[in-house]
Amino acid sequence: MSSSRFVFRRTRMRTLPLALCAAFTSMPLYAEDGDDKEKDKLPAVEVRGERSHYDPRPARVSTATRTAADPRDVPQSISSVSVEQVASYGGRDLAAALAGVPGVSNISDTRFDAFRIRGFSNAGDLLLDGMRDDAQYVRSLGNIERIEVLKGPAAVLYGRGGGGGVINRISKQPGPEAHANISTSWGSYGRQGVAIDVNRPLGEHWSMRINAGRERNDSFRNEVDSTRQYLAPSLKWDDGRSSWLLQAEYSEFERVPDRGMPARVAAVNAAREPVSYRLPPASPEKFFGAAGRDFIRDANLNLRSTFTHRIAPDWQVRHMLSVLDLNSDFDNTFVMQGFVSSPRDFNRVQRGRFIQNLQQRNIQTNLELEGKAGSGPLVHNMLLGAEYSWQKREPRLWSAGAVPVSITNPNSNANQSSTPARFQMTYHKANGQALYAQDQIDIGQHWKLLAGLRWDRFEIDSSNKIAGRRSQRSSSVLSPRVGAVWGPVAEHNLYLSYSKNFAPVGGDTIGITPNASGNVNDLGPQYSRQYEAGIKSDWLDRKLSTTLSWFQLDLYNRAVADPVLSGIFYLTGLERNRGIEFSLNGEIARDWFIRSGVTRQNAKVVEAERQFTGKRSTGVSSKGGSVFISYAPALGFFAETGLVYEGARYADRDNLLELPGYTRWDGKIGYRLREAEFTLAAVNLANRGYYASATGAAQIMPGAPRSLTFTAAYKF
Repeated sequence: MSSSRFVFRRTRMRTLPLALCAAFTSMPLYAEDGDDKEKDKLPAVEVRGERSHYDPRPARVSTATRTAADPRDVPQSISSVSVEQVASYGGRDLAAALAGVPGVSNISDTRFDAFRIRGFSNAGDLLLDGMRDDAQYVRSLGNIERIEVLKGPAAVLYGRGGGGGVINRISKQPGPEAHANISTSWGSYGRQGVAIDVNRPLGEHWSMRINAGRERNDSFRNEVDSTRQYLAPSLKWDDGRSSWLLQAEYSEFERVPDRGMPARVAAVNAAREPVSYRLPPASPEKFFGAAGRDFIRDANLNLRSTFTHRIAPDWQVRHMLSVLDLNSDFDNTFVMQGFVSSPRDFNRVQRGRFIQNLQQRNIQTNLELEGKAGSGPLVHNMLLGAEYSWQKREPRLWSAGAVPVSITNPNSNANQSSTPARFQMTYHKANGQALYAQDQIDIGQHWKLLAGLRWDRFEIDSSNKIAGRRSQRSSSVLSPRVGAVWGPVAEHNLYLSYSKNFAPVGGDTIGITPNASGNVNDLGPQYSRQYEAGIKSDWLDRKLSTTLSWFQLDLYNRAVADPVLSGIFYLTGLERNRGIEFSLNGEIARDWFIRSGVTRQNAKVVEAERQFTGKRSTGVSSKGGSVFISYAPALGFFAETGLVYEGARYADRDNLLELPGYTRWDGKIGYRLREAEFTLAAVNLANRGYYASATGAAQIMPGAPRSLTFTAAYKF
């Protein structure tokens, strides 16, 4: 059979119908009956809130409690990232947005987003508006307002996960006031993009918003480029008692997959097996894939509905529905091993070719009752919820051998390969049901208690279409959370909390391997628990806010192989991370702002197989963070500069290769008018070489050299 059957056609991106957005902006605004001319004569009134638009602190957070909460009243660490800030530097994905966030490590693959939060995490810890978004793809930020990172276990609210925390993207939503913005950007390595954001009231109770954009970008890496586009309309009805929000988002991201560079073997044992590695010898622009053939194309559609009805002055019921449909195709040749095994050659690397067609569909629905009861010194803020989820993941994967290339000067045009053969045709279905309850209790003026409990049942059903085998697993778990906040004085809140998480078999990347010998997925769930204590403070009449926290996070019940009996595992493994975090954010003087955070942590393997015990956790640095100072008046010149620091971390589980720490210097300047804004931003101003991330010793991603982005925006 011809190998052409296995090569998916690279569909060219269709230009998004931005003309529809332009037509939408010409729609007349809703006006009450009356004399419009008389209204035009009314004097303009400017209303200013307590905080500037450029203050990095959110007034309320929703991820920590699934309700609008003051961050000071939450007994857990939270980081909030403004996507507007990220976009001004040219950042378009989660990896760029979360750089410098304390406790967050980027381990993303070229195919999908992946992070470690406080040393532990997985794909199930990514959310969109509080709903699970665990499919394998690279997420766009075009329709995102901000990103909230809740540190530590969050199963009591969101169910299964890795336990390090959750990353929640909060989308842009329609509002009652008309506004619109169109922006264009140009930058280094051929960056060209346009985006439009239009909000219009359509009537007394209706409003609509459309976000759309398209961008093309090359890379400092040879043969690598990308094109992304998105369209996100939303409609909201709100009569003051009930509201209904309908959202849709379609996005496409086509790129040349880039898995970085392989490290070189530095030393071998008597059997000539590697026992240490050196950093990649190739120059950062070298590409180890197949030029002209490699591609990845993600196309995803996300539909969401949120209906809220107030049944009493202090009580409301809320129903949420989310549907995700993802299609991801790729043809990818990449380094599988940093040397050729037979005959042994440390100057060449072994590559493989994989071709995939992945389809995944997620459906999740939540029904919640939220309200307040009690009076005087004791008030209960309660949340009761029920959740159902259904997921289907169908990866169809072919594999082929690829010719080895030089470790220092790879020939990216050496595209010969064997005929692709079926490698994996395993289809997975997962169902989840959950009930949860939470109570935030105000006791007098100085105490706040938080208690929550969730019951989950997770079922996974996997079928191997090649081998004709099928496996099913199920588990039921209770996840608790308790915390207390004590405010002895108005500006300082001390807190203490405990929370627990679970990760069932087959619940990470959805699926198990049917009847695999010694498959760890046949074992029970692994768990995580966190103890955290800290103090959240306000200073200078609440213009500045700080958070200082200490935590211990344990990931336990991990599978450990028997040292003698092959294929036998025991649930005795333990990884532990202890650390402290400090953040300082707010307004340090009129129109001068600071956003910063640092962490010091020690993530290591405590109990495991002998060769892993005592090793550092992969991809997790012992220290890191960022600090940015900005001058941001309402009009006129503005500027910002800051540093992102990431400490040394290991690229592999055996701790054979350590990536050195780095400090990156970024900055921007611009000029702001009432209806226009111009920004010139630079990432890596000092043009320092560094390694941004790694998914193993054979796949290390270099950081980009100095890059500039110029953005011109017009408001109307």
